[in-house]
Amino acid sequence: MRYWIALSLCLPLFGLELSLQSGKEEGEKFSILHLRHTAPFVCQATNNEFGETRRVDCRFSTAPKQSLSPIDNGLLSVSASSTPKGYTITIIPKSKMMLVPEMFDLSKESQTYQSDVKKARHWNVVGYTKTLPLMNLSTPSALSINFPVKVQKNVPPYVGGLDLKGNPIKIRRVQDVTDYMEMKKAYAANDYHKVIDRAKNTLQEYPNTVFKNELILYQIRSYHQLGEYEKLLELSKKFLREYSADTSVAEVLAYTANAYSKIGQILDADYFFDRLFDEQIDSPFAAQGMIFKAEQSESSGDLKKAMMFYQKALASTSDMAVASKAAFKLAQLEMLEGNTKKSAEYIDKIATVNPNYFSEVYDHAMEIADAFVNRKDPKTAARITEALLNNTDKKLDKHQLLLKNLGMQLAKAGKRNEALKRFNEYLETYKYGEFVEEIRRAKDGLFFEEGDNNTTKEIKKYNDLIERYGNDSVGRKALYKKAQLLLKEKKYKEILDIESDLYRLDSAEYPETNAIISKSAIGLEKVHLKEGKCTEAMKLQKMYKIKLLPEWDEALFNCALKTTQYENAKKIAQRHLKSKSIQERQVWLLRMVKTQFGLGDYKGAIKGGNELITLLAAEKNPPLNDIYRTMFDAAQRVGDGEGMIRHIKSIEASYPNAFKDIERYTQMVSLGLKRKDEALTQTYARKVMVLQERTKTYTQSPYIEFTLAESYQNLGKDGDALKVLRALNARKMTNEKRSRQQYLIGAIEQKLGNKRQAREAFNASIKADQNSAWGKLAKDALALF
Repeated sequence: MRYWIALSLCLPLFGLELSLQSGKEEGEKFSILHLRHTAPFVCQATNNEFGETRRVDCRFSTAPKQSLSPIDNGLLSVSASSTPKGYTITIIPKSKMMLVPEMFDLSKESQTYQSDVKKARHWNVVGYTKTLPLMNLSTPSALSINFPVKVQKNVPPYVGGLDLKGNPIKIRRVQDVTDYMEMKKAYAANDYHKVIDRAKNTLQEYPNTVFKNELILYQIRSYHQLGEYEKLLELSKKFLREYSADTSVAEVLAYTANAYSKIGQILDADYFFDRLFDEQIDSPFAAQGMIFKAEQSESSGDLKKAMMFYQKALASTSDMAVASKAAFKLAQLEMLEGNTKKSAEYIDKIATVNPNYFSEVYDHAMEIADAFVNRKDPKTAARITEALLNNTDKKLDKHQLLLKNLGMQLAKAGKRNEALKRFNEYLETYKYGEFVEEIRRAKDGLFFEEGDNNTTKEIKKYNDLIERYGNDSVGRKALYKKAQLLLKEKKYKEILDIESDLYRLDSAEYPETNAIISKSAIGLEKVHLKEGKCTEAMKLQKMYKIKLLPEWDEALFNCALKTTQYENAKKIAQRHLKSKSIQERQVWLLRMVKTQFGLGDYKGAIKGGNELITLLAAEKNPPLNDIYRTMFDAAQRVGDGEGMIRHIKSIEASYPNAFKDIERYTQMVSLGLKRKDEALTQTYARKVMVLQERTKTYTQSPYIEFTLAESYQNLGKDGDALKVLRALNARKMTNEKRSRQQYLIGAIEQKLGNKRQAREAFNASIKADQNSAWGKLAKDALALF
């Protein structure tokens, strides 16, 4: 039995209508509050920890002119308040409550479905005691489908798409779309066999489908994942032949090269690697190809070449997965070569940026962690193990092995407190674990190692003694002990902060005082050098006249250069110029040249650069080819045109199509103008234009186009000049430059006898900037018509 009592409140000025209805169902009272507005608004429910709605807030951007009086009908309590952001109506239940939006107008729409919306024009708030009235709700299954409910009564007529003659358009079946989407889902789920089957079936059923290239591509990807290289090659040849302009060509080239490599056809593999690196070097898959190439070299035993390609991949990619793989492989190879420190640097990069990668290569990660422990670097081993532990479920057996290993590695690294924390964690988590006895012995051993005092407590104790006894014997000894402990803990800055107090100590009574200060200054400078804090490092260098071992020369040189202390940098470089190692001399010669260039000693830079170029001819060192850029710049500074020409060719050979050199190419254009060498001018002007177009960066426009056009005109190539000038139509320019461009176009058109085009160009020049010299020239030109 149901009965209704309706109470309505309208606020027409606000565009809001409230309607409160009450009734009974099966003897249980309920109320329904309707909130309607002319514009969609937000109603937000606040639930308690049991999922019950305890409050609903409906917010409006403006407040009504008449206020809403509180309403309370025993089931719902309605109140309103103004806020700085608008107007809020709040509904509080006396028992239970549910918020329901109304999104569909059944007089206009033929289908409804369950919709989770944030805004609506009509909201219902149902207040009840125990059972939700008028409807039964059930929790939807995660696998269920939200079918729309069709409302057939009074459905308005519908006509589909019509052609230009008013006839219905026949729509083709779209099963190939469905198959394509299912194939992509299968690939995302790593079901590669299903991907291949679905792609083959779709191509057989719909040979002319628009997804043909994608269907072939996904098969290639799946065969790559499955390691079925022969089948991959059958499809990749077809793809590269039929879809040579597809955006996925780089990816297919990488997989093709790898497939040939895996089946032992190295010449074919190298052909496709060369294509990938020459044609698609800017693609992310170029770096992936470098990984494949490195693996090929590694398999053939050429570890040096493998490392080179891994390093190239690491330097060129922004893909975290590719970078992580390259860094890990480099870490393995450096460890194999005995370079533990270099290997640790790569491991630290992975641990910092993508620690989860270690779990992807779990077995290899465990092996290299053991190798670090054996090489007396438990700290790096702990970084690997901690990353593996953080990504391992506690329910897995390997979790307790990782936890045990981490504790042992931290203990060997001297991190007693961290090791103790891990040992306790193991004993609490695995009371009857496999390694309990081993952990207990290791934990007990921590307390018998040297330096087992708590540093923080020891420092606090010394500070208390210094404060209490001041400058008497006890205070002085506490200060000295504190300095020794701080030095042991490598807290160099804290020692230098109390330097003046330490100098007041009697050197006969405390003979190591000066050594503590000196070691602290050296230690802090090394820290600054490692962290790249060059200003601080060079300040300490000067203040304490520190002399570091030659192994720090590179860092000192870089900091001297960075802080423009070129004289210091020059002194450091000079110490290495007579090295017996050609490679070392090459590196330091380059640094010396850069220093001389920074000092403005361009002739000295050129002399040193020529010596380095001679050494590079005897022993190649591609990373040092940057010397050609410095030599070019130095030649340009001293006006040596021949030198500029000689070095720009070396730059082109070492760094083909590098946008970094665009200004140098522009300088070659200027040299061509100065020498009235049209060939030189045109060669490098065109290079600049190609680079700009490839990168969509037009830093040298419109100067370069004006110059090239003028050069063409000097040789009577008016058509070429006109083409270059018209290319500027797509560029943004100042009004004065636009006026110049249009005037030049008009002048050429006039010369060619094209009066109408000339007149149009001159008018455009005047329109662009009538007050410029070019606009005025255009006016004069028009007067001649």
